[in-house]
Amino acid sequence: MINQLQEKYQLSLLLLLSSLAIAGVFPFVFIRFFEGNIAAALIDVALIVGMAGAVAYAHLSKNIRAVCLGLAVFLNTGVVAVAIANGFNSFLWVYPVFASTFFLVKPIEAFAANVAGAIALALLSDIFVTVSLVSFFITILMLSLSAFIYASHSEKQFELLETLNTVDDLTGALNRRAMSADIKAALSTAERHGTGQLLVILDLDHFKSVNDKFGHTAGDDALKRLVSITTSKIRAYDRLYRFGGEEFVLLISQIDDQHQAFIDNLRSAIKQELKTPNGDEITVSFGIAHWIPGTTEDSWLQRADKALYVAKAEGRDRAVFCQQTA
Repeated sequence: MINQLQEKYQLSLLLLLSSLAIAGVFPFVFIRFFEGNIAAALIDVALIVGMAGAVAYAHLSKNIRAVCLGLAVFLNTGVVAVAIANGFNSFLWVYPVFASTFFLVKPIEAFAANVAGAIALALLSDIFVTVSLVSFFITILMLSLSAFIYASHSEKQFELLETLNTVDDLTGALNRRAMSADIKAALSTAERHGTGQLLVILDLDHFKSVNDKFGHTAGDDALKRLVSITTSKIRAYDRLYRFGGEEFVLLISQIDDQHQAFIDNLRSAIKQELKTPNGDEITVSFGIAHWIPGTTEDSWLQRADKALYVAKAEGRDRAVFCQQTA
């Protein structure tokens, strides 16, 4: 799943950093030009155009990860080139650019880029006639290590936020927020490529009697066990969501002609492995809807829900496919 929260965060961060960088670099285009340093002025112009183009492309393509990686390489290469072309007057720009790299890419990638940039400066620039090479490497190392620690901590915090934002805290299944985003993505893929997709609503049969007879703790355990059994039987790219109460939604992608056997095997596995505290079977009813052209999130769920209603009406512990084809 492409996480929309992370996508918006990265895009806004990319826009902010690029805006600040453009605002900082733009005056130097004129300064270098009037100083007669045409090479440095042209490099500054290239940086501005490159950053603006990268932001526009990221906004249109949504391929933010690739844009950030490319922009990090572009900026680090550009600031090294400017420092080599303009000497000591542009040398201090290395520090903020190297620090900003940690906002664009993964911490280990940013650290590697900074090391490569520092080595390039040491080999190609004459700045270190007046600046201590040892002091430069120590300060760059301290800057990179400090930013690495901060970026790594922020990455872990964001992963935790993503988990809290998308995972049901009782069962460990994905929640309805994640489901909605994934269904939209699945529909988009199906419309473009016509790939087979199944939406399945699972409902535990007579779940209220489990709570009434054994207590809500036993009911919660049954829900957790259902999730554990189901996730162990489905494929890595299939997704299970808690829809509400004892209802779950299963999104099955790239399904072939064996979908009936796939569902039947899953239903049998749940029936065999899911038990009450006294060893009785807990069965599950399935309502299944294929993707058809023109499907929306609501219509897909409605068709699966109608099939589930039929499964319940016909005696439960069965899988019913929606027959609607248009």
